[in-house]
Amino acid sequence: MRRCFSLLLTLLCVPLPGLGLAAGCGQTVIVDDPSAGGGGGEAGAPPVQNGEGGEDAGTVPLEEYDDPGCPDVEPITDFACDPHDQSSGFCAPGDGCFIYVQYPAEPCGQEIYGAFCAPAGPGGQGDPCSGGGECGAGFACVVTGSGTQCVQLCELRGDGRCSPGLVCEPIDVAGMGGCL
Repeated sequence: MRRCFSLLLTLLCVPLPGLGLAAGCGQTVIVDDPSAGGGGGEAGAPPVQNGEGGEDAGTVPLEEYDDPGCPDVEPITDFACDPHDQSSGFCAPGDGCFIYVQYPAEPCGQEIYGAFCAPAGPGGQGDPCSGGGECGAGFACVVTGSGTQCVQLCELRGDGRCSPGLVCEPIDVAGMGGCL
């Protein structure tokens, strides 16, 4: 049995007082937030209740997580076109090359990353979308801090070619970025 505990850093629009998040090998566990004054310990240590007694009095053990032992494997890729080169001729006129990720149904399954040709929508940078074909060629519909919107695809390596004020950030499809 392997034990592993790590902190999960999450950007929240509204802080939740009294709660902190920790992750154990991909599983989220809610623990008391030490800064909220209601118990808790240092990162990696079990939470400590405000109790009385000796050195170990008032400690609460965390449940152990059994890692299923999934092998480290590369995701499956299925790119029918080049999302970074919309003029490559892979897609028909009026179509764009759009990326996707298919998450596995089973815990140790492989993700599938790919791209396919589909009709391009009118959506550009920052336009609202729901993932149903609203974005134009070279854009992807992603969940951002400002809602679900079209973002321009960019290459994470080298010059991301994002508009001034935007940064090429990783998105769900490995190796792909979006201008945020």
